Formats: sequence, structure tokens, C-alpha cells
Amino acid sequence: MDTRGFIRVLRSLETVSLTQLTDAVESALQIDVIDPDSIRLILDHRAERPFPVFSLDGRPHLASVQVPVTDVAAYGALLAGEGSR
Repeated sequence: MDTRGFIRVLRSLETVSLTQLTDAVESALQIDVIDPDSIRLILDHRAERPFPVFSLDGRPHLASVQVPVTDVAAYGALLAGEGSR
């Protein structure tokens, strides 16, 4: 990592704690990754919070809604049309 990359990693301290940055750098070193973008990706991934489950409580009108399973084979038609451009 060059000086610029090192500074980019240090600038992460503007948005995360020293402990979080230290943990991310240690994780990156364990998988032999030393570029700043990868360290930022580790930090971002750890900061993501899962979406809460959408509760149907108090929404009885939504309980009867049925969403069909997506037929991914239908996307093949889009790919077949790519060559016609």
C-alpha cells in the first residue's frame, strides 16, 4: 500500500471508531488484502443492518395478497434479443 492508500485508510477514522478500523484492517490482513477499497468494503459490510421483518399485524387486507414466484426463465427472452441490436 502506498502513502495515498494509507492516508485513505486513516481517513476512515472520520466516520468509524479506531476499534472498528483496527478490526477491519486485521480482517483484511488475514485474507491478504491491503488496498483501501477492500478495507472500506469490510467496514461498510459490518455497518449494514438487516431489514426488520414486515409485520402484517394490523393489516388484515394484506394477508390475502398472493405474490407469484418469479419465472427466471422468462429473462432468457431478453438475453436472446441482445444479439439483434
